[in-house]
Amino acid sequence: MKTILDFEQWPLDLLIDYALKIHHRSIREDGPEILDLLQRVAQVHKDDVPDLQKVADHFRNSLTDLDMHLQKEENILFPFCLEMYEAYREGEQAPSFHCGSVQGPISVMMAEHADETERHQRIAQLTNDYTTPEDADEDYREAMRLLKDFRLRLEEHTRVENEVIFPMAMQVEMACR
Repeated sequence: MKTILDFEQWPLDLLIDYALKIHHRSIREDGPEILDLLQRVAQVHKDDVPDLQKVADHFRNSLTDLDMHLQKEENILFPFCLEMYEAYREGEQAPSFHCGSVQGPISVMMAEHADETERHQRIAQLTNDYTTPEDADEDYREAMRLLKDFRLRLEEHTRVENEVIFPMAMQVEMACR
């Protein structure tokens, strides 16, 4: 039975830890392995399934853009959110932020989430929703399974940040200004 986590009940610092240790780590660890497999499958099937090379290209570009996105969260947004949360917990005023409000970086992150969602929708379309021919080899089947799983985890990442972490960070900022 799958457990559904009630992220809305978690404190901001725990949510950020979860995003970093579960989402960011899996993107960085699993992404390159999936890309390697996709590139091999695309090469093997270049004549009978030419869209697989487009899929591999989209996925490679996704990993590059996601790495930049994750770095911005890890080096700018999340450290400030954690500082704000600590100030909030201590009943202190939030520290100043070089971006002004947390809203600016959050808007950028949400736009990047939307871009990645669109890119992974294109990948789903190119793969006919991750389906393989009946006679597909095991690598092809595994590549589609991994791609689909990656997308589902990316959707959770996006949902947790857009719908829980970011609104909570804005509430914390308002509460300790």
